[in-house]
Amino acid sequence: MRYEVGMMPDGEEIQTGDFYGFVSGKINAGIRVVTGTVIEADGSAPRGQGTRLAIAEDGSKLGTVGGGCVERFCVREAQHVFKDSRTRIEEFNLGDESWSGIGMACGGKVKMMIELIEPPERLIIVGSGGIAISCARIADMLGYKVIVLDPFATHEAFPHAEVITQGVLQRLREMTITPFDNILTVTDHRYDAEALEAVLKSKSRFIGMIGSKNRINATYKTLVEQGADVDRLLETYAPVGLDIGAITVEEIAVSIMAEIIHVRRGGTLAHLRLTRLLEKPERTHLQPAERREEETESMAPSESA
Repeated sequence: MRYEVGMMPDGEEIQTGDFYGFVSGKINAGIRVVTGTVIEADGSAPRGQGTRLAIAEDGSKLGTVGGGCVERFCVREAQHVFKDSRTRIEEFNLGDESWSGIGMACGGKVKMMIELIEPPERLIIVGSGGIAISCARIADMLGYKVIVLDPFATHEAFPHAEVITQGVLQRLREMTITPFDNILTVTDHRYDAEALEAVLKSKSRFIGMIGSKNRINATYKTLVEQGADVDRLLETYAPVGLDIGAITVEEIAVSIMAEIIHVRRGGTLAHLRLTRLLEKPERTHLQPAERREEETESMAPSESA
């Protein structure tokens, strides 16, 4: 397939490298992008097969799928894709004014794929002990890009991770942290406070620190005395992990990664086991919006009340 990519507003052709450079730049900055690609075009459709449009979540865009009604539909549909992350393949007759809800008949037929591109999830581990090793293994299995920072970290212990051993705190401060990053400090309390202070103001979705409540409390008090915001500290997941009764290093790592998944994906943390025989089929997993609707219905007063 030949990708035409599109034209600039002034008529200058957009090169394929420019398009992918735009998408890559946004992804590296932690900004999601929706791309619309014409996969079939017949008749007097405004642009041909392979034409592409990239729409970033910050509102910027590059490329075109023909302008006019097609492009407006793609931009509008991108907002739905940002919300539910579902790829769409839309096929429409541009001679029909009703297809897009825009009230324009453009002519021709178009089939378009509209899909979401997200930055890769990263797990940034500060520390290199047993829990760090086990978390890194699980994260790699889950598809996370793993970065380990610690003077004692080795490539042998973290074969699938990027390992940083020099200037750990400085490198941590210099990292571009995005909402797709998850930071875990497990330094055996050697420099947990310093590591936490280095990332406290970042855009990371998840910051977790291991330790007892008393040790965490002491660390927080020290950071508050140094000017840290107490409310931001209390947003940190510390002590990190879900209470699943974990004892071994591996079990503790499971509880930590489960909490990271929960913060990313949501969920009730309830057991999924069947507790009664069903009269009709029910969904095992509900989407967040469906859970909120179900909770609203359960709280609504009954007609007999």
